[in-house]
Amino acid sequence: MRSTRIVITLFFFADGLLLGSWASRIPAVQARAGLTNTSLGLALFASSLGALLAMPIAGRLCERIGSNRVSVAALVLAGGGLVAASSASGFVGVALGLLAFGGGFGSINVAANTQGIALEGLYGRTILSTFHAAFSIGAMAGAAGGALAARMNISPAAHIGVLALVVAGWAVLLGPTLLPTERAVATPPRALLRPPRALLVLGAAAFCTLLAEGSAADWSATYLTQSLAAAAAIAGFGYATFSLAMASSRILGDRLARRLGPVTLARAGAALAACGLSVALVAGWTPLALAGFGAMGAGLGVVVPVLFRAAGSAPGISTSVGVAAVSSVGWLGFLAGPPAIGLLAGVVGLRAALGIVVLAIVSLVFLVSAAAPRPAQTLSGQQQEPTVREKVWA
Repeated sequence: MRSTRIVITLFFFADGLLLGSWASRIPAVQARAGLTNTSLGLALFASSLGALLAMPIAGRLCERIGSNRVSVAALVLAGGGLVAASSASGFVGVALGLLAFGGGFGSINVAANTQGIALEGLYGRTILSTFHAAFSIGAMAGAAGGALAARMNISPAAHIGVLALVVAGWAVLLGPTLLPTERAVATPPRALLRPPRALLVLGAAAFCTLLAEGSAADWSATYLTQSLAAAAAIAGFGYATFSLAMASSRILGDRLARRLGPVTLARAGAALAACGLSVALVAGWTPLALAGFGAMGAGLGVVVPVLFRAAGSAPGISTSVGVAAVSSVGWLGFLAGPPAIGLLAGVVGLRAALGIVVLAIVSLVFLVSAAAPRPAQTLSGQQQEPTVREKVWA
């Protein structure tokens, strides 16, 4: 099982590596393809659309052919999409490439989490948070590598092309080490039309969590610049601090979940995140605001693994479909949150608009009660008996 755990960790890392690498080369791709800010925004929306469309399909495919095969295909698709986008000479090529990348990204999000949750069942203890930490570390490594490639005047096409080739070879070579496919127990269509109440609550919690993450990504630097008059170079540290704290908390997340229980951990994380953002909004001093964004990242970092784990054990729905459903709703929050904050900021100001994010995080204290442990599921969606510790948590 140890080798399988390492391979799943590498799949999460590779997913983050692709995302971070792409994010760091967007300006160069924009210049090469001659895109305006508006056309770039539309092209980037294509990746989000691809992820939203792919997640429910990936959940079904995991039932039919196995999350191991979907994981391999998704990484290859994501890398190929980025190669197409980084090599394109116009809007259509970039948008189509990013649509493919989004499809791969959304699919690996479902399939890799399904693998991780199934392996948790075999381990008999929480390990999912460390996989999410690997994704965060991969994203930071990708961003650093992209910055280095740009400094060395390596074109985005060459940089992304080599990276995608390595990741594809990596996926194909290591794919057989993933958990094997079991005979799937398909989720009844009626269960999707009327999902369990717990799954709906988990979806709402994911929406609020990723809304907060998206807001930090899109508005932290702007807030520091406009509201606190921080220099542009310093303002960039807002999201960097948030991301580093999130990765750190995810490394510790499994140990904390075993000690505190998932619901208590998620509530404590939500409370820390709400307090951190509140400090950032009230403080008139940039270093204190940076610390607040760090606390926000540390708190939110432990919540998503708890929600995905609970989604994978929702009654009457297979692991992959449960993860896909909650991921899709959460991704809507990530997409819809930042634009809504922008529109509201035009009316009440950015500081007050970000106060809505504090309320969304506070709501997690109540919503995460749906993440109380249930019997773990195998890849086929069959439930396993909970461990003694899980019974104590419940």
